[in-house]
Amino acid sequence: MTPGRNMEYVTIYKAHGKLDAESIKGFLEAQGIPAFLDVNALGQIYGLTVGDLGQVGVMVSPENEARARELLEAMESGEFEDEVLWDETPALLSLTEEDSDNREDHRRRVLFLCRANSARSQMAQAIVNHYLPNEWIAFNAGSAPSGIIHPLALQVIDEFGIGYQGHSKPVSEFEGQDFDMVITLCDSAREACPVWLKKGPIAHLGFADPALFEGTDEQKLRVFQDTFEAIRATVITYLEDLEEFSQPPAP
Repeated sequence: MTPGRNMEYVTIYKAHGKLDAESIKGFLEAQGIPAFLDVNALGQIYGLTVGDLGQVGVMVSPENEARARELLEAMESGEFEDEVLWDETPALLSLTEEDSDNREDHRRRVLFLCRANSARSQMAQAIVNHYLPNEWIAFNAGSAPSGIIHPLALQVIDEFGIGYQGHSKPVSEFEGQDFDMVITLCDSAREACPVWLKKGPIAHLGFADPALFEGTDEQKLRVFQDTFEAIRATVITYLEDLEEFSQPPAP
C-alpha cells in the first residue's frame, strides 16, 4: 500500500499486474463496493504490457472490508463463474506485447510538475489522458514529492469517471526523457524545475494546493472538486490552443 493511505483504505487483494487488479476492482464495484488500485513501481511499469508482472493492491474502505472479503471468497469458490468481471479494457491494455513494441506513438508528451506531487499533478495527468487521449500522453512528478496521493484527489478523479493509478514520485525518475511540454502547477515547482528539463518549452499554470485548505470534510471535498474543475478548464484549453497553433495553415 502507498505510505500514508493505510488510515483510509485496506488492501484486500494482491493482484499480479494491472489486468488482474482491474478485473477484481470491476467485480467489487459491480457488487456496489467502491474499490481503488494501489500500484507500486513494478506494477505500473510492467502491468500495462504483459499484464502479469508487478504487484497491484486492490483497496476498499474499512467499512466495506468484511463484505468485500466475503465476495472475493465467493468468487474464488465459483459462485460468480458466469459473471463478466471487467469488460471495459482500455485500448492500451488490449494491445499485445508485440503490438506495443511495434506501435508508433505520435502523441505529444506533457509532464506536470508540482511540489508535493500528491494532488494537482495527478489531477492534471488524469484529465489529459482522459479528455485528450489521441493528441497527448501525460505524466506527473514532484520537486519534493510527499510519497502519497491525497485520498480526496483520488476520490474526485473517480467521481468524474476517470480511472487512475499512479504513485507520488520525484522528477528525477524522468531524467533523460524528452517532453514536448513541461507544465508547472505551483510556484515552488517552477523555481525548482531542473536544468535538464528546460531544453523544451515550459509553461506555468498555477493552482492553489487544495490539501492546505482547512475546514470540514465536506468543505475540503468541495475545494478538491473546484480545483479539479479549474485544472480541467485551464489545461485542456491551453493544450488545445497549442494544437491549433501548431497546425499548418489551410491551403
